[in-house]
Amino acid sequence: MASRAKLLRLPGHGKLLVAADLHGNYRDFLTIAQRFEQLGPDGHLLLLGDLVHGPYLPPRDWPTDAPPGHPLSGEPYRDESPAVLLGVQILSERYPGRVHVLLGNHEHAHIGGPRTALFARDEATALEQRIGIEASLHMASFFRSLPIVAWAPCGLFFCHAAPAAELIRIDDFENIDYRRYVAPRRTDKPRAHKSYKPGDFPARLLGQLLWEHVLPPFKAQSVLTRVGANIAVYGHTIIPTGYQTIGYEQLILSSSYGMRDAQKTVLLVDLDEHYLTVESLRPGIELLPLYPR
Repeated sequence: MASRAKLLRLPGHGKLLVAADLHGNYRDFLTIAQRFEQLGPDGHLLLLGDLVHGPYLPPRDWPTDAPPGHPLSGEPYRDESPAVLLGVQILSERYPGRVHVLLGNHEHAHIGGPRTALFARDEATALEQRIGIEASLHMASFFRSLPIVAWAPCGLFFCHAAPAAELIRIDDFENIDYRRYVAPRRTDKPRAHKSYKPGDFPARLLGQLLWEHVLPPFKAQSVLTRVGANIAVYGHTIIPTGYQTIGYEQLILSSSYGMRDAQKTVLLVDLDEHYLTVESLRPGIELLPLYPR
């Protein structure tokens, strides 16, 4: 079976709604889906990965003193990852070619990546046991079909985590194999890459795209130059205020996970426009609350 494209090329016309890191929050998914449907026939939806793996404890057991940025500092909810996945599938079938999902590190845990342990010792195994063998195989097939990054001609580049990609050209994304993964280098372990082989490059690239939290501006500028974009938009990190800009070229988006309702933020861009810097993404116009006050 032919592999799916790892780079999603978005159209140059219409509206694009972007949301990050649902982590099994079905209520937030339904709200995002409703916002997308209101965009009309030219609307597109892009979810930046980590659809699955949320908290299992009842909302009444959530701590009341968790500091901002803690996984349980957000609005209490109970994980409904199966419902989120089914909802995405139904929405995709209803609006073919207009609903897009990127691979996150929590999806990757089901198809060869490191097993995540945010809310359980092994979240991938816990979810697979909940839904059974047949549904797990279907879920893994869906995850293997997901692209790793997305590019829009309006000047935006999207991925799940900070795009710490040591790529030479944009086609390097297509050489990624989701079964081969190398963890990104830790700054406190400078010898971590000593045993790397030339053939490890796609596996290193995958690790960088799924796990990095933030990039210095000069590294982000290097990646964006190679992919022909001006702004990198990603999630993966809890931003208590809903979003954070870094330099002129990075936007970190927090739409659901670890957030209170009042701070959950989505991005709505006009694909017909051209965005040059993060200052072009304005609060109240492109950066919008998920739950308007």
